[in-house]
Amino acid sequence: MVRRIAILLWIVAGLVAVGFAWRLAFAPRPEPGRFAFPAVPSSRVVEAPDGHAYQYIAAPNLSWDKARAAAERHSWQGHKGYLATIDSGAEFQFVLQNVFPDDTDVTYLGGRQTAPGEWRWVTGPDGKADGGKGTLFWRGYDKGEAVGFATWMFSAFQHGGKWDVDKVCCVTLFSYRKRQFSTSLGTGDTDEGVAGYLVEYGE
Repeated sequence: MVRRIAILLWIVAGLVAVGFAWRLAFAPRPEPGRFAFPAVPSSRVVEAPDGHAYQYIAAPNLSWDKARAAAERHSWQGHKGYLATIDSGAEFQFVLQNVFPDDTDVTYLGGRQTAPGEWRWVTGPDGKADGGKGTLFWRGYDKGEAVGFATWMFSAFQHGGKWDVDKVCCVTLFSYRKRQFSTSLGTGDTDEGVAGYLVEYGE
């Protein structure tokens, strides 16, 4: 009898664990408005060892197109700015550790979905690659493959609903649970909690 109860308890515990794992893996996209972070002010220009430099600009609820145009109006030591493109894990870690010591809401980067399931860096030097189409760094969606560097949030690619993969356009940096890449409608929709954009300087 005791053995049967113990087995039953193990089965129940296993089902609870499976249910929790399922919810964690397939939870709906977080609504940034419900997980808002304290506003982070614009940063100073931070120079990297490779000669590039970065600057966060606070600009709540801006569209991606306006952020791109605004980034190009910035300059530093003769270098014209552009929405940042992150090509390696080392660059990603440098940006997180030196430009964003604190978590932020949605921050635009210089990447876009240029065709269904085709994600490219389209700004700065990377934007000139492949005949001006930009540098391809990810192909597909949640079960896609990296062509370059990519670190996507578990909820970046939604199938159905407001943030369906056919509706999102733009690559962002978002801090929900862990700072990673995510996707955005790019319209400045207040539900997304766009906080600003990241400018990069250097060729």
